[in-house]
Amino acid sequence: MKPTLAYCLLGLLSSVPIGEAQPARRTEPPPSIPLRFLRFFPVRDTIYTLSRWYLVLDLAQQRLRLYGREGEQQEFPVSSGTTRIPKGIETPTGLFTLQTKATLAISRQFENTPMLYWMGFFGNIGFHALEGWGYYRHLGRRPSSHGCVRLSREDAQYLYRLLPRGTPVLVQKDEPARVLAFLKPEEFSPGHDWLLRSGGYEQELLLRRRLERLYAGKARASAVHRLVLDGSTILRPGGYAIGTAREIPPQEPPLLLGGSSLDFHSAARVNTAVELPTLDTLTAGESSLP
Repeated sequence: MKPTLAYCLLGLLSSVPIGEAQPARRTEPPPSIPLRFLRFFPVRDTIYTLSRWYLVLDLAQQRLRLYGREGEQQEFPVSSGTTRIPKGIETPTGLFTLQTKATLAISRQFENTPMLYWMGFFGNIGFHALEGWGYYRHLGRRPSSHGCVRLSREDAQYLYRLLPRGTPVLVQKDEPARVLAFLKPEEFSPGHDWLLRSGGYEQELLLRRRLERLYAGKARASAVHRLVLDGSTILRPGGYAIGTAREIPPQEPPLLLGGSSLDFHSAARVNTAVELPTLDTLTAGESSLP
């Protein structure tokens, strides 16, 4: 190499800031999933909601989880119903909505017991707190009620002020076949999505057949329309079955991806950067209480 050319090259290299010159990296395209393997992915029948919040009650873990549209998540210890006490029943599983609310309700069935911050989701079964401290020792540990879901007074007051009637509630004992997920209001399509009403035979039949097809490995046959709760509709007492994931076999391919009501099941995403409202901020909005 001629000296003049070598000096020119050295001058060009010296003008490049240190740290900006990076070795070229070979990028590989993301691996594609063969269609024959898609049938083995975990699939659930998804009910979408336009609400700001929804609740998932895990009876096995005695935990109530609050999910927010912005990725918020919060967990509360509870104590649910049990048959081990006289006149006790297990808290029923299913898909419900908050039906009734009252800062104070009286249980005439059980010696006029005061139930604080009552939020009913299945007739006379709901979330509430009690007076006294004795029941606190069971929260998050074991079922101890006659059927309702007991919360601490602090947690019950917080949820009562935060959640409106119509908030979806999913009660599960094991991994369900039917799950909840948020749908952005701007993504709701009246021609494609179906809003669930408070009840009716046709709606009950539709939801039952969707689970039956999921259990038969033919879920894609019922995935044409998304079923949506608007966040204010009160579902009929009794709610709807959520099934169990243990009975779901591999599905017939191809699954409908994108815009269908069959989603690959994944845990809810938690956005830790979003701050949940505090009880103080909720108390400031007394005018919004029912």
